[in-house]
Amino acid sequence: MEILVLGGTGGLGRLVCDELGRRGVTARAFGRRDGDARDPEVVTRAAAGAKAIINCAGASVALGGRHGWRGYHAVDTRIGVAAVAAARAHDLRLVYVGVHHPGALAGCAYVDAHERVVRAMRDIDGVVVRATGFYSAFAALIALARRGLLVDVGDGHARTNPIDEHDLAAIVSEVAFGDGPREIAAGGPQVLTRAEIFAQVAARANRRVRTLRVPAWLASCGAAGLSLLHPRIGQFGRFAAGLARHDVIAPALGTTRLADYLASEADAPGRARARG
Repeated sequence: MEILVLGGTGGLGRLVCDELGRRGVTARAFGRRDGDARDPEVVTRAAAGAKAIINCAGASVALGGRHGWRGYHAVDTRIGVAAVAAARAHDLRLVYVGVHHPGALAGCAYVDAHERVVRAMRDIDGVVVRATGFYSAFAALIALARRGLLVDVGDGHARTNPIDEHDLAAIVSEVAFGDGPREIAAGGPQVLTRAEIFAQVAARANRRVRTLRVPAWLASCGAAGLSLLHPRIGQFGRFAAGLARHDVIAPALGTTRLADYLASEADAPGRARARG
């Protein structure tokens, strides 16, 4: 049995491929070098002979110019629609890693780009796994904490329960095999405020760390302006500013605690994983 994993060379995708392998399934990883995943014909050809498709692909959320400038509609939506076309052409089950979000953020570009894919999946055999956020996003801040300064948006009161990507990979792999709900919201075992999360990151620095707080309204205005120059960074910046104002909590399907994850990452710098 083979499953095509779009984004299989990225952070989450590699973990999904590993998890499928442990289950005795051949994972056919599709990465940037394998073709343009935004092209339905390319993805449809790649899916020939597979029994299911798992879509972990999308534009990087890393806030750096070298990661690309196209916005999320131009990348994530197009990849998602191409995956839907391939699933429809071969009558395959499609698993899509989406975004768990409060209704107040439904209109921002980052969320809307993913929700367009969800709507396109309505007439196929598919399941959307909505993740609250990845632990690796916070593990990446350990290097900054070691310099003595962290920067966060908002007052630190917003709550969330991000999830370990290993736990998420297991959930995504499981639903690729059979029937179940069409949508699954997945979070980690702990609901924490942003201030508590940043305190845990700071604790791994082994030094005194100051957290500079940027007002959410100011971050949102800055991101809106930045969208004109760099759509991807600006769009994700507006989403991040929105997260600082609203709770984002999903059922606790993950089991790994954030402190344990951060401890393992602090012991192995540079190993932090992000969605690819």
